[in-house]
Amino acid sequence: MSRRPIVDRARAVSSRLVGHSRAIPPSARRLARSLCITCILLAACRERVDGGGPSPGTGTAPAAPPALTSAAATKILYPSAPGSFVDLVSSARHGVVAIRAGSPVKSGPAAIFPGTPETTADIALGTGFLIESHGVFVLTNDHIAAASTDLRVVLPDRHEAPAKLVGRDLRLDLALLSVDVPRLQPLAMGNSDDLQVGEWLVVLGNPFGDEVSASVGIVSATGRDAARSLVPGRAMGFRTFLETDARIHRGNSGGPVIDTAGQVVGVAVATGDRPGEVSFAIPINRVKEVVDALREFGQVARSWLGVLVQPVDAELAATVGLPKPSGALVTEIKTGSPAAKAGLRVGDIILTWGERDVDHRSLPWIVAQTPPGRPTNVTVWRNRAQTQVPVVPEKMPE
Repeated sequence: MSRRPIVDRARAVSSRLVGHSRAIPPSARRLARSLCITCILLAACRERVDGGGPSPGTGTAPAAPPALTSAAATKILYPSAPGSFVDLVSSARHGVVAIRAGSPVKSGPAAIFPGTPETTADIALGTGFLIESHGVFVLTNDHIAAASTDLRVVLPDRHEAPAKLVGRDLRLDLALLSVDVPRLQPLAMGNSDDLQVGEWLVVLGNPFGDEVSASVGIVSATGRDAARSLVPGRAMGFRTFLETDARIHRGNSGGPVIDTAGQVVGVAVATGDRPGEVSFAIPINRVKEVVDALREFGQVARSWLGVLVQPVDAELAATVGLPKPSGALVTEIKTGSPAAKAGLRVGDIILTWGERDVDHRSLPWIVAQTPPGRPTNVTVWRNRAQTQVPVVPEKMPE
């Protein structure tokens, strides 16, 4: 069937349909006419494809097209949706390990199974993964490593090896373990600062040492904009986690969170097993900042300033005469803190810490990495001009 008769027929049908009501606006009539033409064109295409008539010049009906699989149909309807994560999980499973206790503990991963009491005892503790930092080590959550003094690691080949606790970071809920096993394959670390809301993530776990489990979701929030606290506490700026809708239960807590390139961008943290809760992961860039200290010293010595800060927007910058929006606005100063001793004031805008430009997101991390007791010149914007304030950060109180 040629295109011209189809179009003529569509126009005739649409004219009859729309002609019954002249009260319909012209835009609606044009829409109805377009829909009619589209439907008839689709019907004609189906006739050609399904063999509704002989092929021109052959006298025989054309062969039916191959049926679409569900995966192919999904890609047509939703081109950005992934077809499968099988290859991604397969390529990363070599770096996922199980963490076990030498003797049974209560409230472990075994309690996640339906009908199992919360007090069920089991030797399973959670998940970890292999990293390389001047040797092969295992990263996991601190709350997992703290559950037992006798830790064992079940490697991907199901070989079990004793593990030594090398370092702990209670604030980030991180623990570094070492295993004396050669030729292990660590997972590559990515860059969590590059993550954007909406990207796909895969969370891997293996608490029982028998099968790698996987859950999939997207980045719900990066946490970068929440890093504005420089005061001690469990909920301080260091706990600016990645947020994801991927399911993270107590079994895959401590496991790797990988991106679609197969690189680790976070460490899974289980917050509970109630359906509907959001899940969190420690950004891998925060891990990279402390892993060497954990390996060498067994702990992380952080500095604190004792202020709360907020972002500087264009309106605030214009009000205080700042040439452009930058820095971190001081909104609160803790009594007796290094900031109070240095003479920082509420309303100051911290522009630089030492030689580094800062904002409300980067300042907490930069301060924390400064050795306690090291004098640092801080540039602040005060009274419509720059002022140098010498600050001596102190070790963060526990």
